[in-house]
Amino acid sequence: MFDLSPYCTHPGLTVQFREEVTSTNTLLRQQAEEGAPEGTVLIAARQTAGRGRRDRSFYSPADTGLYLSILLRPKLAPQEALYLTTCAAAAVALALEEAPGVHAKIKWVNDVFLHGKKVCGILTEGAIDPDTGGLQYAILGIGVNLFPPEGGFPADLPEAGAVYETSPDPAETRRRLAGRILDHFFRWYPTIQDRPFFDVYRNRSLVLGQPITILQGGRTRPAAALDLEPDFSLRVRERDGRVSILSSGEVSIRPV
Repeated sequence: MFDLSPYCTHPGLTVQFREEVTSTNTLLRQQAEEGAPEGTVLIAARQTAGRGRRDRSFYSPADTGLYLSILLRPKLAPQEALYLTTCAAAAVALALEEAPGVHAKIKWVNDVFLHGKKVCGILTEGAIDPDTGGLQYAILGIGVNLFPPEGGFPADLPEAGAVYETSPDPAETRRRLAGRILDHFFRWYPTIQDRPFFDVYRNRSLVLGQPITILQGGRTRPAAALDLEPDFSLRVRERDGRVSILSSGEVSIRPV
């Protein structure tokens, strides 16, 4: 039994747990199309076809991570789906920081870092309601590297790290972190359009004040990250001195 009640007080969630899936996002999307209610949560110990942003695969070995997807039916415009991603990143950061001495950082827009290593990625997918033009549903996927895999992370994932070196009870560790992430997220979700988590997210930014490289439209360019806009777009200073607003794309911190 995957009981989250000791760690999550939010009522009305339907939590499913599976040892192995192809992708929690893919399977929960199928349930969404079949009419599953908001608050349906799918958690897995392993994914065989985990997915990240830009159609990348998400490394999901057995018993080393938390792979969690949430079905939401928010009253949001498609361009406001970014609020779901940023809310989840803030929730993950707070959940991790419940351990003594932990200080999480968030790399715009969807990665959570500890000790300079990426320990969490977030992927939000959805469907548009043809009648209203708003979101019909959204699938919020959260993948956390709990422990280092045997033999370490693959060489092509140089940024990857784990939250814990080891645990006397890995299953309980997964259950506790899942519950705390859900508890933080759903505390903010009812008023998500007001962005009550903005300061939590901004105060943990990994990129503000840093030289960055922007990947957008298949091209890269250098810039400096200045601040977050109220809608979570990133204000940057371009190489020619112009200030622009980045609402999509990907960034990495550029060595000085």
